[in-house]
Amino acid sequence: MKRVSKETYNYVYNKCMGMCVLCSKTKGLELHHICGRGRFLTDEPLNCVMLCHDCHHNKVHGNLKKYRPILLDIASEIYGIKIYADKRRG
Repeated sequence: MKRVSKETYNYVYNKCMGMCVLCSKTKGLELHHICGRGRFLTDEPLNCVMLCHDCHHNKVHGNLKKYRPILLDIASEIYGIKIYADKRRG
C-alpha cells in the first residue's frame, strides 16, 4: 500500500499539535485513517489524525465501532468542519 505523502503527514501532525488526539502523548505517533484508505476520503487530511502506537493499535483497531465516531468528532474540531463517515461503507 502506498505511503502517505510527507506533506499530508506534516499537515496532520501540525493540526494535531504533535500529539495523540486521544491521550496527548508526543512519542511514537502514527497517522491514522479514520475511515480507512479504501473508503471516504482516502489520504485526504480530513480523514486523518495522529495517534500514539498504543492508542492506534490497542484501542482504535481493537474497537473501531466505538472509536470511529469519537475520532470523527475530534477531527471535526481540529479541522473546523463537520466530518461524516460514509454510511454506505460503515
